[in-house]
Amino acid sequence: MTIKLAMAATASFLAMSASAWAGQVVWWTPNFNEARARQLVETFQAANPGVTVKLETTTTDGLPQRILTALQSGAAPDVIDVQHAWVNGYAQNKLVVPLDEAVTQREDYIPAALQYNTWNGKLWGAPYRIETHAIIINRGDFKAVGLDPDKPPQTWEAFADAAKKLTVNGKSGFAITGGGEVGNTIFRSLPFMWMLGGGIISDDGKKVLVDSPESEKAVSFYTDFFKNHLSPSSTLENDGTANRRLFIAEKVSMYQSGQFDIQSIRKENPKIDIGVIPVPHPEGAKTAVILGGWSLVVPSSAKNPDEAKKLVAFLSKSENQAILTDTFPARISAMNAERFNDPILKVFKDMLPFGRPVPAHPNWVQISQAYFDGIQRILLGDESVKDAMDGAASEIEGLL
Repeated sequence: MTIKLAMAATASFLAMSASAWAGQVVWWTPNFNEARARQLVETFQAANPGVTVKLETTTTDGLPQRILTALQSGAAPDVIDVQHAWVNGYAQNKLVVPLDEAVTQREDYIPAALQYNTWNGKLWGAPYRIETHAIIINRGDFKAVGLDPDKPPQTWEAFADAAKKLTVNGKSGFAITGGGEVGNTIFRSLPFMWMLGGGIISDDGKKVLVDSPESEKAVSFYTDFFKNHLSPSSTLENDGTANRRLFIAEKVSMYQSGQFDIQSIRKENPKIDIGVIPVPHPEGAKTAVILGGWSLVVPSSAKNPDEAKKLVAFLSKSENQAILTDTFPARISAMNAERFNDPILKVFKDMLPFGRPVPAHPNWVQISQAYFDGIQRILLGDESVKDAMDGAASEIEGLL
């Protein structure tokens, strides 16, 4: 999406944000958070009668560019929910303000969540949600083809073999993502590159890795599920939500996602016997996942930054994090809430120690887009893995 189109897409948001008055906090939060956010707004306003919170919901499709446009325009809201990986770039480009005074008791936070938000000795975002992916499976499908869901495949080779066996009777064995918001594909494919020692760029942000032999091997592993007809024919359009719907419709036996999908699956198709297994790894190597999640930022152009920081401090309380997130909270004590004791969450918890932050780079949004475009060229059959990753590397080199 071009800057011109992105600005047009956010025009209504910017107009509303620009009209904020004293004592009003305009808060952009994703639509999947809306019900919980409204609950917390009511509590906050009752305790702070001089402050009014105007909640505006966003959607994930095109969100990185939409937020960036708002921040660069000088007409941003007062508080925005953003993915952890975006915060560092905002800070380095002076688009957000420090939140050191709003985030206290930092010893109670998962260290990697704070690491995402730290630059130049200051904290530029308030992490409230963390998550990792695992593989969600239909245990009944496993049994139907002679696989034991209690002894799931652990290596890449065994996992690919399982996907082949599960691709029967019109079902796809393992659904990957190829469309939607860029983060869908980054979260699912980048960890495979890490497992082999590759990546998109190095952790210090100084070297391009996407065209290395290790990275290309991992990209081949990921995209081969589609090329070998083990992932749905709609893969090029599918994001994580689409894959969840296919799983619910029993058109897919396995897909990669977070715990936030479990409730929807249980509600929409309670007859599915849901299982969760670790993300597979290459023979002799360890698994890896992105430690993802969301943080709150206050733009440099916020109309009411003091009230905004007061809201951020309120949402950062342990008991409020336990309400706001639909995955795991960034604060350790918040994990003690009863809702996180569901046995099906165990594998997701077990994956947390394998979680890594994506590299902190001010151009990460553009870097990840270049990689995503390369993945799409592979899935379309326009380029080989090597040519696509060489092209992405050339584009990314200019962004470093």
